Amino acid sequence: MTSDCPDNSFTSHFPKAALAQTGPATLHQWDWASDAVFVQALRQSWCAQYADYLGRKEANRLIEQLSASGDLYAHPLAATLVACQDNKPVGIAALRPLQGLSLITMLEILPDHRRLGIGRQLVQALSVSGERLLVHVSIHRPELCVFYNTLGFKLLKRSAVDHYGHALEFDIMVR
Repeated sequence: MTSDCPDNSFTSHFPKAALAQTGPATLHQWDWASDAVFVQALRQSWCAQYADYLGRKEANRLIEQLSASGDLYAHPLAATLVACQDNKPVGIAALRPLQGLSLITMLEILPDHRRLGIGRQLVQALSVSGERLLVHVSIHRPELCVFYNTLGFKLLKRSAVDHYGHALEFDIMVR
C-alpha cells in the first residue's frame, strides 16, 4: 500500500523554508522506507539505471545487495526530503551533513515524473541551509552532470569507487 505523504514527527535538519519551497511537488519528511510501493518503484528505477552499464542481471544483484545491507535506507530521516504529487511520493533527496558542507547522498525522481522540475526543487530545498553541497555523479549518467551544472555545480575531480565489487567512476561536483 502506498502511504500518503504525511508530515514528519521528528526534528528536521532543514529550516521550515526548505519544506515550504514552491514548485511542481510538495515536500515532506516521513519514513519513506516503510512505503513498500514507493521503495519498489525506487528499486526499479535504480535497476534500470545500473542496467544501462552493468546489464540487467548485475544491476538486480547490486540493488539486492544494497537492499540487504541496509545501505539503500541508510539516510537519516531528518536530512531526507520526499517530493509528492497528488499526495503520492514521486521523488526523494537526502544529504549527509559534514564539516562545513553537505553531501547529497540520494536524488531520485521516478521516471514518469522526471523533467518536471522536481529534482531542481529538491536540490534547492537541500540548499536552504546555505552550506556548500557536494555530489557524486556516475560518469554513466552524463545528463545528471548537465543537470547539476545548470544548478551551479562545478566538477571537482573524478574518482573510482569499489561499489559492491563493481569499480564505478564518479564525477565529484561541488557548489
